[in-house]
Formats: sequence, structure tokens, C-alpha cells
Amino acid sequence: MLNTPTKQHYVSRKSREILEHAQPNLVLIGLLCVIGYPLYYIMWAYIYPQPYESLWVRLSIGTLGVPWIVYDYLPSKIKRYFPYYFLLTAFIMMPFFFNFMMLKNEWSMVWAMSTMAALFLLIILIYDWIMITLMTIFGFLLAYLGVYLIDGSVKFTYFQFEYIPVFLFALVGGMICNHNRQMATETKLSLLKSLSGSIAHEMRNPLGSITNAMGSLQTLLPQKPEPAQQQREYSLSRSGLISLHNVIEENSETILRANKIIDSILANMQGKALDISSFRKLSARESIQNAVNSYSYKAPAERGVISVNLKDDFPFVGDKDLFVYVIFNLLKNALYYIKPDGFRIEISTETTPQENLIRVFDTGPGINPRKLEKIFDSFYTTGKKGGIGLGLAFCRRVIESFGGSISCQSREHEWTEFIISLPTYSSQKTQRLKQQILSRKHVLVVDDSNANRLQAKHLLAAHRCRISEAENGQEAIALISAEHFDLILMDMEMPILSGDEASRQIKSGKNIAKDYETHNSDVPIIALTSLSKEEALPRVQRAGMDGLISKPLTPEKLYTVLEDHIFSEKDQTNYTTGSPVLENPTILLVDDNLTSRKFMNIILERMGARVVQAENGLEALKTLDSREIHLVFMDMEMPVMDGVEATRQIRSGKTFKEFKNYRTIPIIALTGNTDREHIDRILESGMNAHLGKPVSRNELNAVFSKWLSGFIRQASPAPPKPLKQASMQDILKDVRNEATINQETVAVLRDTGGDELLTQLIEIYLDDTRKIIDNMVTASAQNDHQAINQLSHTLKGSSGSVGAQKMHVLATHLNRIAKNEAPADYRDWIHALQDIFEATIKEFSALRTSP
Repeated sequence: MLNTPTKQHYVSRKSREILEHAQPNLVLIGLLCVIGYPLYYIMWAYIYPQPYESLWVRLSIGTLGVPWIVYDYLPSKIKRYFPYYFLLTAFIMMPFFFNFMMLKNEWSMVWAMSTMAALFLLIILIYDWIMITLMTIFGFLLAYLGVYLIDGSVKFTYFQFEYIPVFLFALVGGMICNHNRQMATETKLSLLKSLSGSIAHEMRNPLGSITNAMGSLQTLLPQKPEPAQQQREYSLSRSGLISLHNVIEENSETILRANKIIDSILANMQGKALDISSFRKLSARESIQNAVNSYSYKAPAERGVISVNLKDDFPFVGDKDLFVYVIFNLLKNALYYIKPDGFRIEISTETTPQENLIRVFDTGPGINPRKLEKIFDSFYTTGKKGGIGLGLAFCRRVIESFGGSISCQSREHEWTEFIISLPTYSSQKTQRLKQQILSRKHVLVVDDSNANRLQAKHLLAAHRCRISEAENGQEAIALISAEHFDLILMDMEMPILSGDEASRQIKSGKNIAKDYETHNSDVPIIALTSLSKEEALPRVQRAGMDGLISKPLTPEKLYTVLEDHIFSEKDQTNYTTGSPVLENPTILLVDDNLTSRKFMNIILERMGARVVQAENGLEALKTLDSREIHLVFMDMEMPVMDGVEATRQIRSGKTFKEFKNYRTIPIIALTGNTDREHIDRILESGMNAHLGKPVSRNELNAVFSKWLSGFIRQASPAPPKPLKQASMQDILKDVRNEATINQETVAVLRDTGGDELLTQLIEIYLDDTRKIIDNMVTASAQNDHQAINQLSHTLKGSSGSVGAQKMHVLATHLNRIAKNEAPADYRDWIHALQDIFEATIKEFSALRTSP
């Protein structure tokens, strides 16, 4: 028998479970009782009169439901005892009250039906069949006793024996249905627990890697000084410093991989398709070596049984983190059966003209042939304890999303081999997968020439990209503040705002809406220009652009851009100028986690900042009022005062005596939650932007470029090369040697879009050029160098793109002269342009009429 304390514990636990089950309906049923009991008095007393009614009884019992309605607002001390109150009042308000009224009304049909309805309500509210049975029996007995004591007898005037089987059917049937529903709920909960265990199991690898990395860091760092030691400087070798950075970089990737795996497993459980937008061109050899080297082995002996034979390397399209997960899972399954002697795992690659293969072979116990087809089914597991059968099913989904397949061969009691088949990079399967990826990419084309934009849009449409366009840098900034982009093709020289200045603003986040600055600051920006590489490259580098291609844009050039900046893990050319160097701004770092503060402190100080630390929002307020601060990094969740409340206090300015910049000081949130709800809270509180943890150096660069631009040390730009002076006669002599039409460019345009696109481009070009030359005549009369500069640049780009070779060369020379703002009479230049334009019209007309 249970002793008394154990009985009390059981009753307490059971009552809490019943209350938890009823809680979703608690307020609703409480309202039904409080409002419905008095309301139905009118129904049964006046509209459909019954033999007995009592407003006093109804009000007394209905009032018992008030605490149900306000349950969420009750003090915790009262909530502790509420489960007992709930069971008692549920008993009174339903079985007792309805049986009492049925007996007082001598089993009238109205009250027999009402009592049955109350029984159904009780079954919904309380799932436990024993409790329902006890409440129903004792409710009737207590009601019977009450009526007998009040009236001296209990009458069954309207009672019918048919009521008994109906009541029993309602009671038993309702309890069975409710029990099955409860069992289904408990099964789902059990599955969720198993899923959480599976995710926890998958997390052991990255967490184990991080733990090992921390041990590596400790071995690389100088020994921790004793408190009595006074020396403050410690030496660290160059190789040690490099190793420290390598460990940190590798583990940042490990954390990101772990987050992606969790998201992917949850998406798999919900039946969602895997996100292919992050798929890239990967190396099989590099990916396998990365997986084998980063797996968290339980003992050195585990690594010793694995041999890797990667004689054939091959590229494939996929996600590196998901691929590593697949290899991890296959290794985990094989190592489960590791034996003291003779056990081995072999990983090898093989290429064929039709497909590429990855084989994972082990000498474990093998798999029964009848079970081979089932091992990839969800929730099927064999021969292992603690698994729920999700691993291999998810592996199959991952490999199939790469366009491949995974199969298993085995000989029971001898060996097992998993074979991953991936399509060749040039295969139709891979090309279809790349098309699917590109169809989800959003590309912005920025060019002041209609013809150039039309040509770029036509080429991108062949890849099914989503396309937006802008005529100048200012329009591009407006679009980037409203949408996410994956690639930007940016003309260099445009009116209103040039391409390199627009790129500088995008990279720094300047004039970009808060919701889009972090994403779009990392978007590859490719310069499209008719300038020479020697002239364009320094500007591209200073603007932080990611690539440079010369006009006209061709299918081959676009393919290279997409391969380098959409599908490649790393860009082929690095045009960035490095991290900004800060000149001693004072940054307030607010975070309750000491380790996080130390990590950020090291990074910020190495970038040239002075760092002041605070453990919570209240300390931050005191610090701001006591010294000059130029920027605040604010953690969201902290004791005493969290980041949101601290920011509201700062922006109000009410707590400050000395601090005057409370409205304008940049406050950047540091948060591990980057969902829409948290971001809205951040921005509503008055913070300027947010960074997700862990913070990357690139994100810090973007923050500093926007919010601490006055503290960034500017590098002295290289002096421009002097322009070579040449007479107009020399230039025209060179131009006469050029072909009027560049047949190669025309052929490329015809191959790209056929005669229809070529004709459309020529018509747009001719219309635009007529307007440009007319505007040049006006600008020349006004001696407007700036207008001539802009118009000649536009003409230079559009002429080169459509293949008007002589116009392109002459416009290029004119643009150089106008840009230099040297004294010049533009009339002769314009006459020359007009003559060459007439010749160009004739050749284009002949081109369009030729078969």
C-alpha cells in the first residue's frame, strides 16, 4: 500500500494533470457557467416553464466559475491549490447541479437532456475515466440526498427506463473517444520527446567539436597567470596566433552548421521541402575530408578504424552542412557496431561518365536482406537502441535534393555499404537543379541605358531569375531598402548617383532601411562598365564591389558571374579593401554574459575601439551619464533591466543629468533570436539595428561604416593618372580605322535572343542616341561640361552594348575630355558624332533587312 505522503503526492500530481488537460477550455466553460446559469433561469422559468427553478441556486453555483475565468491572473500561491478547487467546483457545477435539477423536476425530458449535455461537457473537460465515473455516481447520490432532505421524498414522475441505456452509451462512448484522443496526444508527445532526443543526439557532434576546440585553445594560449603574478604581457608565436584564428573560424562554422541541421530536421518532420537556395558548387574530396576530420569521435580508436580513399574528386551542387550531416550519420551508424578487432570503415569516391559515386563501407554485422528496403523509411530502426529511425530517411531526402540517390548493399553478419550517387556537374539533372536555384534568386539590374537593361534582363530571363531594374544609383538604393536581392549588376557611371557611390552606400548600409541593410550589405555587386580595366578597377576596389566585367554583357560573361557569385563557395576575385580601422571611438558593450563580453571586447579593441562594459541595462544608463560613448551594443535578455527596457529609458532621456545625445546615439541589438517578432520589438524600442549572435566581422564592418563613419581611418587614394592629350584630328584618324558595326557583338546578340531581340535593341538604341545628340547640342551651346560628360558616358555604354563600334570609340574619347573639364569646343565633336551616327543608321538598316 502507498503510505500517506505518497498518496498525497499522487493525488496532487493527478489533479495537476487533469487541470493541465482542461486549461485550454477553462475560461470558456467558466464563462458558460457564470453567464449561462442565470440566463437559462429566464428560459426555464418564463419561456418554457419547468416544475422547479431557483435563481438563488443558479447564482450561488454559477459564481463558483469566476476563478476559472481569472485563472491566468491568480497569484502563484493561490494557483498552487487551484487544482483541488477545480475538481471540487467541476463536480458541483456539472454532475451535482444538473442531477439536482433533474431530480427536483422529477426527470422531465428537458432536464434529462440537459444532464446528458452536462455529462458530455464533463467528459471533454476531464479526460480521466475513473474521475468521470466517480463524479457522475457521487454527483447523482449527493443530488438525490439533497432533494430527499429538502422535499422528504424523490419523485420519478417523468422517468423512462429508456434513459438508462442512453445515459450509459453517452458515458461509456464519450469516455472511450476521449481516452483514444488522449492516447493520440500522448503518442504525439512521446514522438516529440523522441525527436528532441534525436536533435540532441545530432547536436553532440558540433558541441563535442566545440569542446575539443576549447581544449585546443587552452593549449595554444600561454599558461593562466596566478593572482600573485604581476606580469601583464605574454608572448604568442605567429603560428599560435594563426592556429587560434583557425580554431575560432572553424567553430563559428560548426555553430552555423548545427543551427542549419536543426532547422532542416524540423522542416523534414513537418513535411516541408528542403531549402535549396543555399546550395553551392562543392568538392566531393574537400567535403568528405571536412566531415571525417570534424566528426566528434568518442575515442581515438574510432578515428583509427576509418580509411579514406578519395582518388577521384568531382564537383556537385548541394549544401555543405547537409552533406556533412549525411556523412556524420553514416559514420555514426557504422561506429555503433565497432568491435575490438578487425572492424574497419572505408570511404571512397569513383567517377564515371554517367555519375559520381561515394561509397561508405563497414565490416559491421550487416543488415537482413528483407530489411534493406525499409531502412530508409521514416521511424524505422533496426538493431540499435535509442534511435527513432529519422536519420537515414532524412539522408535520402538530402541526397535526392542534390539530384542524386542513396542505396544500401549488405551481407548479413559480414558487411554493409552505402552508395551515394550524384550527377555529374554538366549533366541535365545538375543543370535543372541550378535552374531551380536561380529561379529563387532576385537580381537587380542598374543601368541608365534602356538597351543595356533590356539585354541584361533577356539574358537573366533565360536563367529564370526574378529581375528588378533601376535607371540610376538613387533608384537602386530605394529598391534595396524595400526588397532582398541576391545579385546586383551595377553600371559604373550614371546620372543622379553613380554606380560606385551607390555600391559604397549599399555596403555600408547608408540610406538603407533597417530591415534590409544587413542582408543587402553582403549581396555581390558586379560592376558593368565600358571603362578600361585600368580606369575602372581602382574605383571598384574603393567602392567595395565584388566583381568587374566589361560591356557588352554576354551569355558567357553572365555564366561566369553566376558561377562565381551564386554557386561558388568563395568569389574568384576579391575586390574589397579589407576591414575598416577605427580611430578610438568609445563603445559601450552591455551583456550579462562574461564570456560574450570578453569575446566582443577582444574583437572591438583589435579593430581600434575603446570598450566600456556593463552587465545589464541599469549599469548602461549609469555609464552613459558618466562618460562619453559613441555607440552601444545592447544584449536583449539581461537581469535587472533587459535591452528593450534600457533602450526605452535611454531614448526617453528622463534618467540622465549629463548625457545629451540620448536621442541620436546608435544602439545596436545583440540577439540570438532573429525572427520577425523579436526584430519588431527591437526596432519599436528605439534601437537602430540588430546583429544575430554569433557576430561576424563583416557585420561589424557594416555597422561601423554606417554608424561610426567619422571614426574610420581613411586611406589616401592613389593619385589619378594624367590623361594623355591627343588632337581631335588624331582621334578621328583612329576612329576611321574602326568598323562601323562590331559584327562579333551583333552575332552574340543574335545568338542570345534571335532577330527579334536584335531588332528591338537597335530601335531602342537609335531612338535614345537621337535624343542624346540633341541634348549634346544644347549642352555644347551652354558649355556645360557636366552634361556632356554624362551624355557621352551614356552613349559610350549603349553603343558598345549594341555593337555600334565607331560611335562607342568616339564617345569614349569625348567622355574622357569632358570628364577632365579641359577647355574644349564640343561642336566639332558633335558634328563628327552626327556623321558617324548617320553611317551607323545605314549599316543597322542594312543589317535588319538582310536575310
